[in-house]
Amino acid sequence: MKKIRVIQYGVGAMGSNMVKLLEMRPEAEVVGAIDHDPAKIGRDLGEVAGLGRRTGIRVSFPADEVLRKVKADVVLLATTAFVDEAFEPILKSIERRCRVVTICQELFFPVGKNVEKARAIDRKARETGVGVTAVGINPGFIMDIVPIVCSVPCWEITSVFVRRVVDFSPYGPDEMRHIGAGLSAEEFTHGVQQGVIGHIGLLETTAMVAHCLGFHIDELRQIKSPMVTRKGRKSSFITIPPGNVCGFRQDVVGFRNGERLLDFRMVGIVSPDLDEDGVELGDYARIDGTPSVDIQIKEEISQRGGLGTAGVAVNMIPRVMSAGPGFHTMNTLTLPHIWSGDPEPEAVKRITYF
Repeated sequence: MKKIRVIQYGVGAMGSNMVKLLEMRPEAEVVGAIDHDPAKIGRDLGEVAGLGRRTGIRVSFPADEVLRKVKADVVLLATTAFVDEAFEPILKSIERRCRVVTICQELFFPVGKNVEKARAIDRKARETGVGVTAVGINPGFIMDIVPIVCSVPCWEITSVFVRRVVDFSPYGPDEMRHIGAGLSAEEFTHGVQQGVIGHIGLLETTAMVAHCLGFHIDELRQIKSPMVTRKGRKSSFITIPPGNVCGFRQDVVGFRNGERLLDFRMVGIVSPDLDEDGVELGDYARIDGTPSVDIQIKEEISQRGGLGTAGVAVNMIPRVMSAGPGFHTMNTLTLPHIWSGDPEPEAVKRITYF
């Protein structure tokens, strides 16, 4: 069996989870690792990713050297949420004829100014004959793929409401910066105005749902507001004093001719407290139509988003391997499902009737 050779690009909290999952896939082999963090460069990947053993693979930088020397089929890019930062690493990977699976949220379903760079990625991927996709848990599953799939039994749909309340405590320093954890309310507002604060991907999620459900939306309106804690909070990556931002509320609403058709609401909290925060963790979606559909997601898949993101990325490797050249959003790929690592099951040998 020929193994799929993977370069892990970014060995932070998310990339480390990807490496651990790839270790469980007999059809995959990690052959290289890239990270710009000086504290990681030169160290064994097994040590950096927490495998509990040495792999013989050194975490290296700059990326060009690894991409040039290491023969790989796929690059797993887990470095950034932003297209502007992911653009060059993706192009360099494509130039080495590597397929790319990235968790860059802005590429999940590009909107606005990101459309042109997505088209450039698509052109380069088609020129070199490889596939590229952007995936994740949110965007990439909870608030978009789930309601899209659950629309299948509907004859018509009039509106969609989705709400997600999630504990951000397991996420690393990059995500803490994105959500403004530890900032003052004023600093949070300034970051929102600069476009660097808030969950990245909610606009893209809403846009994909609108596209797949056939909603002709003429405006997407996004609002972000800080949640300020009255008590100190702590996670593995951050300590937040009282009076500072411990989370955010973010809404994206889709309108057509002034009518609200899509309402997507997300709340992210570090070390949530039900009494103070006034919200319960979990995910819910309502599709109003004929028939209407209610969806509720609880427990691990709802709250272990970091592990879920890594799982989606790894499980999409076979999908991008079999996809044609170009940039693919998840709605254009073969139906996603778990990559078990086992051979394709044989047909059922016996059926018993009673």
